[in-house]
Amino acid sequence: MTDIIENETAGAMDFTPSWWTFVLMGIIAVIFGIFCVIMPGYVTLFLGYFIGAFVVVWGIITVVQALKPHEGGTGRSIALIILGVLSIILGLMVFTSILSAWFLMTYLIAFWAFLTGFTNIFQAFTGKDSTWYKVLLIIAGIIAILLGFYVMIYPLMATATVIYVMGIFLIAWGIVVTITGLMAQK
Repeated sequence: MTDIIENETAGAMDFTPSWWTFVLMGIIAVIFGIFCVIMPGYVTLFLGYFIGAFVVVWGIITVVQALKPHEGGTGRSIALIILGVLSIILGLMVFTSILSAWFLMTYLIAFWAFLTGFTNIFQAFTGKDSTWYKVLLIIAGIIAILLGFYVMIYPLMATATVIYVMGIFLIAWGIVVTITGLMAQK
């Protein structure tokens, strides 16, 4: 029996990353983190353009899915086509207007915060977890909703703050990962 297990695991692939992958990830994270801290505006635009491209591709895929025969009926197909076309238009707007890229990035953060907050609160009231867990979920939900409101009311300041925090995190994480990789080499 143990021979079978040993033979099966002997051919298994080793997915342990090499030391140099840690160093590479760390260096890239530090460089991107420095860009976030030094040039938050450009990073915001880059992320906005990236999300815009994703939204265009997602819209095209949605339209293609709508044109395929499926069980949803005509109503579902029309809804998917409308969603896909609106997504394509929104994504293309990002590429025609720098301001649109920034707005998309900022309001996606706000939408994510609202969605996260309401989901946490919903989970707290519908889950069968302990009382403390539910209380913490409600607190987390309220914090996320407040973040969403903050981003909606002060979009410029909120976006810059998020990019700065991401930059500081990436620099710190990148240094730790690089050191980890260098230590693993020895």
